[in-house]
Amino acid sequence: LVWKRDAVERARVVERQRRDLITAISHDLRTPLASLRAMAEAIDEEVVDDPKTMRRYAGEMRRSTASLATLVDDLFELVQLEAEAIEVESRRATVGEVVDSALAACGPHAIRKGLRLETRLDGAGTARCSPHLGRVLQNLIQNAIRHTPADGTVRVEAQRDRAGLHLVVSDTGEGMPADSLERVFDPFWRGDASRAGEGSGLGLALSARIVESLGGQIRVESEPARGSRFAVVVPDRG
Repeated sequence: LVWKRDAVERARVVERQRRDLITAISHDLRTPLASLRAMAEAIDEEVVDDPKTMRRYAGEMRRSTASLATLVDDLFELVQLEAEAIEVESRRATVGEVVDSALAACGPHAIRKGLRLETRLDGAGTARCSPHLGRVLQNLIQNAIRHTPADGTVRVEAQRDRAGLHLVVSDTGEGMPADSLERVFDPFWRGDASRAGEGSGLGLALSARIVESLGGQIRVESEPARGSRFAVVVPDRG
């Protein structure tokens, strides 16, 4: 009877998580779709026709479309991610390669914002790892850039020890209160209005899923106005 009650409770938790995810997806889809619809109707009904406004609308429609594309891509990857598929992957990369790849993807955004990107691989650059860690680092770096003001610093560190391979992304940004840390990896969760905006809302959830699929752990430490520190540890498989 005990195992039946546990099974029922697990089923209820899964169903509640499914409903919460669908609600969050609906909310995050509604805003860009409503914006696109309003602008398309204004153009179609010739409410606006001057070149300056048309150019502004075109830029806003492009940004809304990009937001939708990012959301759909991240959602698809989150749903399709399977621990077994990652576990049996044969392709490997080095820590240096995945760090360089993540920095190349995020660097232009950091430069435009006036941030410093620092790295310290501490001899771990040649360690072999899953290429999926590149996506994890990219998501963590993007998150750090998003929540760090101009003239701030985002730092990527790596090291190896008996516990495994350690990767850390820290920043000098706005930080988060203690009561936010337990939910920061929940899909679409944002602690307050200041953390809304760019991104799909799935980056940290996807990162956590990848790390867990690799048999590792991800944790966060943060303090308001003093920045955040995301630490990943995965088994070191040479």
